[in-house]
Amino acid sequence: MFLLFGAFIAGLLTVLAPCVLPLLPIIIGGSVTGDTKDRKRPVVIAISLAISLIVFTLLLKATTLLINLPPRAITYFSGGIIIALGLVTLFPSVYARIIGRFGIENSAQKALGRGYNNKNSLLGPIITGAALGPVFSSCSPVYAYILATVLPVNFGQAMAYIIAYVLGLSSVLLLIGYYGQRFINRIKFASNPKGTFQRVIAIIFIIVGLLIFTGYDKRFQTYVSQHTPFNFDALSSKFLPASKNKVNDKQLFNVTPRPAPEFTGIQNWINGPPQTIKGLKGKVVLVDFWTYSCINCIRNNPHLEKWYETYKKDGLVVVGVHAPEFSFEKVLANVQKGVKDQHITYPVGLDNNFDTWNVYDNRSWPSSYLIDAKGQIRRVHEGEGKYTEEEQAIRQLLTENGAKLSSKLTTASDAVAVSSKQTPETYLGTQRASNYAGTPALGAAPTNSFMPPASLPKNDWSLGGTWEVHEDKIIARGNSTLHFHVAAKDVYLVAGSATPQSIGITLNGQDPATAQAAGSDVKNSRISVGQSQLYRLISYPSFHDDGTIELTVPDGVELNVFTFGS
Repeated sequence: MFLLFGAFIAGLLTVLAPCVLPLLPIIIGGSVTGDTKDRKRPVVIAISLAISLIVFTLLLKATTLLINLPPRAITYFSGGIIIALGLVTLFPSVYARIIGRFGIENSAQKALGRGYNNKNSLLGPIITGAALGPVFSSCSPVYAYILATVLPVNFGQAMAYIIAYVLGLSSVLLLIGYYGQRFINRIKFASNPKGTFQRVIAIIFIIVGLLIFTGYDKRFQTYVSQHTPFNFDALSSKFLPASKNKVNDKQLFNVTPRPAPEFTGIQNWINGPPQTIKGLKGKVVLVDFWTYSCINCIRNNPHLEKWYETYKKDGLVVVGVHAPEFSFEKVLANVQKGVKDQHITYPVGLDNNFDTWNVYDNRSWPSSYLIDAKGQIRRVHEGEGKYTEEEQAIRQLLTENGAKLSSKLTTASDAVAVSSKQTPETYLGTQRASNYAGTPALGAAPTNSFMPPASLPKNDWSLGGTWEVHEDKIIARGNSTLHFHVAAKDVYLVAGSATPQSIGITLNGQDPATAQAAGSDVKNSRISVGQSQLYRLISYPSFHDDGTIELTVPDGVELNVFTFGS
């Protein structure tokens, strides 16, 4: 319920986002182009934008899963429509002559040419609102959270949140259009539909459309966010929900006991037959949500395996629920190899559709749920660490169940805390990319030639050469490069290739081994890449706050995300 309210408020606040600022003239301009006293125009723009945004969300999900439409295709369409509307308004007579000369007389083109400038027509505001829907889809952290976290898990719930967000956004845009129209009506020279003011609006349409079409609107947004004290993302993020698994970290058993949900929608099982919560009653069960390329999970898994080996004779069962972060993690063979490479011997179920994730109200990788012999969840932990406490809880539940423990505590100490100076996890696809520097803008076209900047600030990364850009990955086309200015002890990369290939790597222009910093997957300044998985690039003896990595990536190799350790 909180997220439903938060989504509505986030929609209201989205007008403050840097990505909305260049679009406000379109909202106002669409409300006054034609009959400046027609109060229906702002309403029509708001409604059509709302419908467009919802439809675009569904289309985006469909194209991601079904027809692999390039991520920028709909944005090209939106920018092109806005440019066309501006040109029709700016040169109505030229448009009419072109139509007549070439005999282009179909009804859609007539409607666009005549309807948009007809003061009684609502076609113009309908097209304006509809064209803006895809552009607004990336303007809020709350909206991104719903798309990335809730939508893959619970479609109906996600749609309720999306509609609440869209209602909030549309309401404030309606007010902007309405009061903008009222203000313009007080300016006499602005009321002439063929006057200078209307032509200025047309030029603004063309400029904004070109910015959207070329991707330069993203650069404008970045500039605004970096040069204003107001942090819209921080404000909007306050409306993201806290975990539904409310815990008291000061207690060993930190949740109110409740029945553990049954495993649901598991496609395949690895390391044994299918498991059920009902069938495991009488055992102490540790359910761990993970995914094989997640570095946090990779660091966490040895502790789970050690506990399983140590206490399975005493009645402990560990069950891994593998919920994919990337599409390649849905492939059974890939998960089987990940399980083997990480020396996991306990049962692992593939939760490709997030069904079990959903019934557990889970929200992150890794997360563990400790279940007593009666089938009650007694402890929840998100993330790494607190290994000593987790093992103590396991031992206590085993003892409560009648086990006579002979072994000692296996956990000597918890994981080393991550440095506050460490480079944050960095995704490379357009859906969650951050800290990209260089030209052109990332995602400006499905495939593009990139140029790195002269200097690269810490935590920023850039591309060189030709890259194919997707929502969740980038793919080298030709012999391409990537530079990353990092601060970390350890650097990891999730990457893959359909055929085995080799990525070149340097650290500050040298072989990483020269600085005694080569990761375990680096041999002679090369990384052999095959199946999509996590590769260990850099491993300093201690935290290092200034290193520049250069990767030379051959054609066809895809990169997903960098993660870091200290």
